[in-house]
Amino acid sequence: MPQELLFFFQNATWTDFLLPGLAALTWLLLLLYSLFNYFRLSVYKIPPSGGESLPISVIMVERNEEEFLRKNLPGWLSLGYPAYELLVVDDFSQDDSLITLGGLKLRYPWLKMTGLNQETRYSQKLSRNLALKAITSDQAVFVNPSMEMPDHHWLPAISSSFGRGRQMTVGYTAILPSPGFYHRLYRVESFFQQTESMAWCLNGLPFVANEENIAFKKQGYFDINGFAGYMREEYLNMEIIFNRIIRRRKTSVLPASNLVLRKEFHAGKREWRELLHRSFRLKSTLGFFKRSVLAFFGMLKMALLPLFILCVVLYPVLWMPLLALLTLLGIIMVISILRLQKRLNEPKIFIPSLIYGIIAPYIKVVVRWGFNYRMRNR
Repeated sequence: MPQELLFFFQNATWTDFLLPGLAALTWLLLLLYSLFNYFRLSVYKIPPSGGESLPISVIMVERNEEEFLRKNLPGWLSLGYPAYELLVVDDFSQDDSLITLGGLKLRYPWLKMTGLNQETRYSQKLSRNLALKAITSDQAVFVNPSMEMPDHHWLPAISSSFGRGRQMTVGYTAILPSPGFYHRLYRVESFFQQTESMAWCLNGLPFVANEENIAFKKQGYFDINGFAGYMREEYLNMEIIFNRIIRRRKTSVLPASNLVLRKEFHAGKREWRELLHRSFRLKSTLGFFKRSVLAFFGMLKMALLPLFILCVVLYPVLWMPLLALLTLLGIIMVISILRLQKRLNEPKIFIPSLIYGIIAPYIKVVVRWGFNYRMRNR
């Protein structure tokens, strides 16, 4: 084999190096992408908490969440942090959510409540606008009634990040394990979306993937007139705001298991598809440079395997070095994913993540074609 390789390189013309060179360049860029994104995030050390306990408003928007309110709200009202308020916004619930909230307020007088008293077309965005007008703290974070009570380090870590001059803190939201193929697929896709967001925040091109567990300065919302111009947006809520006010070097990330919020939610095929649709829509609202960089690396992920396969077909003698390159890239991804899932305490999705990471770029092409067709013809 070494003699055959030597013979190839000695007798090859410059045209013979075009395709292998393109494959090698694609591999190199994806190697750097993996090292500076997923691997860097997997070894990132969060600065220790400490200093002043800044006031933080925890906002919970709910609609027909009676069961989760009864189950989870007492824990959220007992976090032990000295300077926080919990505001629940009722989005015109039709069940007994208001009765449940009233009973909880008798036990926990510090519970704050507000809500919409009639059905409205844009109630999700109006509820969030109402919440940000009702809170008293300068810092806010949105959570969900289906989330379990967080670790007692959660709010101190957020406060500490703001104390270091940050204006936004990006946390991680985990979906609790549940039976079902699409539920696991949803968890894997959510994992990749959120870790990609955190990695890009570390690398100076910050964006957020969802609205939950994102702490921010509420003044930023009012500085851009809130949802003005975006009320008709179908897929996104606070994500629109966050990605407009997020700033390089003003954003911190918290990739640690004790700072993760865990959400009880069962996903099926429809929910998984909607998660992808939301991601497509979110990235289309980013600035041109961010959008272009993300699209460029997305195309590289799609091109890598076809390029390597074509090289092996046309130049069989190169199969061993090409396999070595793919193996090295695979090892780095395996280590990165394993470390990240251990850090975030994401169980039972390691093998699905490896498989999904390979095939997802091709699946998303098909799903995105359907999404774009729907957007054009709705």
